[in-house]
Parts: sequence; structure tokens; C-alpha cells
Amino acid sequence: MQRCKNGMKLDDLRTLIAIAQHGSFRAAASALDIPPTTLSRRLQRLEDTLGSQLVIRDSRNVSLTPLGRDYFERCQPLLAQLESATAELHDSSHNQPQGALRVSAPVGLLTYRLMPLFNQFLAQYPEITLSLTHLSNQHHDYSPEQYDVVFRVGQQPDSSFAAANIGESQRVLVASPAYLASQGAPAHPDELNDHARLASVPEFEWALTNKRNSQETIWINSPVRMAIADLNSIKQAAIQGLGIASLPNYVVADAFSSGQLSPMMESWYSPPRPIYMLYQRLGYVPAHIQIFTDFMRDALGHTQQATK
Repeated sequence: MQRCKNGMKLDDLRTLIAIAQHGSFRAAASALDIPPTTLSRRLQRLEDTLGSQLVIRDSRNVSLTPLGRDYFERCQPLLAQLESATAELHDSSHNQPQGALRVSAPVGLLTYRLMPLFNQFLAQYPEITLSLTHLSNQHHDYSPEQYDVVFRVGQQPDSSFAAANIGESQRVLVASPAYLASQGAPAHPDELNDHARLASVPEFEWALTNKRNSQETIWINSPVRMAIADLNSIKQAAIQGLGIASLPNYVVADAFSSGQLSPMMESWYSPPRPIYMLYQRLGYVPAHIQIFTDFMRDALGHTQQATK
């Protein structure tokens, strides 16, 4: 445990910074990957060490006192500099890149695009470890305290992460040959209202734009037969002939090749969504994180060119 000269522990300071950044004990504890009871104990110890109240607690809200706010604003950049200097010194003393990567990604993107590249990276850099414990495409459930690198599909809100556009996700309408033979292939988006729709949560509404007239966009919001928060499960349901699905091209590419699924209404398209790799924006970036982001940017760039 790192301890300052006056007895204050750096973990206690990290606790205050996390509370200030996340606005709640629960979110701060999750970001630091510690139990809320440990977080409360560290905060109390910091307040006892300083002899001042830093945080105002009530049943609903957590806020910093004026003294706590001032202390946070002064200490946050100093702690960031200390951790950057420590990481830089560690990296310079090791010839072989090493370190632990904390990554978050959506399940579908991980399965069909990222995981093969992760495997290649780890084989190339045996001293680097990778932890992928949170599979999500939510835009507000990550922070630099939780993850080193985050992959997300769709436009991203402003955050403390830098965002590198590493590709795009293009959804296509698909169905099994057996379904199309028995139910017929719709020729116009309006006809989808008469078919069984298989939707990946939360993509309940489908926007289809006419390739010949980009001003013409039709929204499909008829009831769905099946809604699952997993792209592969929707894909399998479509293969089994349960209905029509709208899925990313990288998810269904193998099913097209095998003949299990067929594309449809190719004169209409869903607007492509960008794929982002997010990583820390400021300060020293540890060597193993920089090597990973460079590797993924290069690998996904080549993948994009190969699939166009």
C-alpha cells in the first residue's frame, strides 16, 4: 500500500477522486473495483487524516464540500502525473512489453471482429495480459478508472477518452431461404409490416433509405416476434426460419457464404454506424496500451480494406 509522508494512503486519495468523478459511492466503488464498504472506509480514513469533511452524504446524493472540491482539483492532476511517471519508469526498465489490459466491448463485435485479433495480439506479446469482463455497447458505463480501452458501435458522447474511428457497422436485412420460399420476399420496406421481425435489443425500429433517393427513408416499427439482446441468437433464429432480421454485415458474412441466410431488399440500406476504439486522452500512455491500440488500429484498418 502506497503511503505519503503524513500517513495518507494514495488509495484513499484515489477514492476521493473517483467519488468526485462519478457522483455516487456505488459508481465510484465499481470504477475502482472495490466493495462500497471499502470505499466508505477509505474516505473516512482520508477525512480523519486531513481533519476535515470532504464529502457531503445523504440518502440520495453525494457532493463535495468546498474544501473537498478544492482538494480534489489540486490533487487530481498531481496523482495523474505521479501514476504516469511510475508507469513510464516501469516501461523503460523492461525490454519486453508487459502489463494488464482492461477492455470492454459489445458481444457481437467481440465475437465476429475483435476476438481473433485479440488472440493474435496476445500470441505476439506473451508478457501482456487482457481482461474482458464487461461486454456492453452502452455509452455511459465506462470510465478511465475501469478500462484502458473501450470498443463501441455508434456515435459516442464526449468523454475523457480519445476516440479513434476504426471502421463501420452496416446492417443488412436477412432471412433464411426456407422462410423466403414459404412467406415470400418483401420488395418494399412497407411490406415488412406483414412479416415476422427478429430484433436485437435495443434496435426495435429499423430505418431503411432508398439507394436511388437518399431523401426517402422509411421507418419500420411493427411488433417484433422475437427481441434478444444478443446478435448471435437473432442470427440463429433467422437461420431457423423464424423471420427477418436486421444484423451487422460482419455477423452474417459466414451465413451468406454457407447459404444459410440470404440478403434481401438490396436497393434499400440502413445508415452505417461508426465503430470506435476509445482510450485515455491525456498524460503518459503506458507502452502496453499504446502497442495494443496501434495493433488494433492497423489490424482493423486492413480488415476494413479486405471486406470492402
